[in-house]
Amino acid sequence: MKPDTFEEQVFFTTTRISYQSANLTESSIGTGFIVQAKLKDRDNMSVILLVSNKHVFRDSSGNISFSLNKAKIDGSVDLGNIDTYKLKDFSNRYFEHPDSNIDLACINVSVISTPPNNSYFRQINEELISKFDEPNLKPGMEVWFVGYPENRFDSINNLPLLRRGYISSLPKVNYNNNEQFIIDAQVYQGSSGSALFTVIDGHYKLIGIVTATMIKHGKLQTINTAQANVGVIQTLGLGIVIKSTKLIELIDKVLLETSKQNSIF
Repeated sequence: MKPDTFEEQVFFTTTRISYQSANLTESSIGTGFIVQAKLKDRDNMSVILLVSNKHVFRDSSGNISFSLNKAKIDGSVDLGNIDTYKLKDFSNRYFEHPDSNIDLACINVSVISTPPNNSYFRQINEELISKFDEPNLKPGMEVWFVGYPENRFDSINNLPLLRRGYISSLPKVNYNNNEQFIIDAQVYQGSSGSALFTVIDGHYKLIGIVTATMIKHGKLQTINTAQANVGVIQTLGLGIVIKSTKLIELIDKVLLETSKQNSIF
């Protein structure tokens, strides 16, 4: 298979992140997506980042793993033939958003693009990330995101699932004074870290990152959406999304710190 359309390729920017604490007593799963960021001070060089929520990565002294399908000799994807990457104590390649209140972080995974690794993946380029200044970014627009709701996915072919919804709040207004907006969509645990897309003026744009879902439990509450051992919850059908401008800030931090190093890995 050679994914030709943007909608197909997004499935291969996405991976399931599995976390386990260093003492092996806690575990959870969430969603991550791959971003390529060009180094501004090094010609034709870039870093490959695995982006998700802080609460998905949880503790950088713990253990995470993620899997990608392998590539065939002709460059197409070899579905179900899997490369699994396991990282123990990933603190030396872990970056958090500079604002501690922003639930966003990433890991430098540039190693997946180098031999002998032969993983098939697609990446989100910085040009696809919305700066939130588009005049036609409005409420009611259809959005979609790819991830692992309730840990459901195509385990044979190692592929996530796509869900759709609509922008529910005024996207350019900070919801409850947080740099977030709301979507009308069934966001389940396991969807944390999913990139959210829409079409603006005929072009696909990444406009946010899913971070939490609203639930009904006596009174309205929110919970993060990393899949862990929790009881039965009733979702309200509303998801909370971090604005893509926060992703741009995270990338800028990574590039600044990476430029001070001798290696991109």
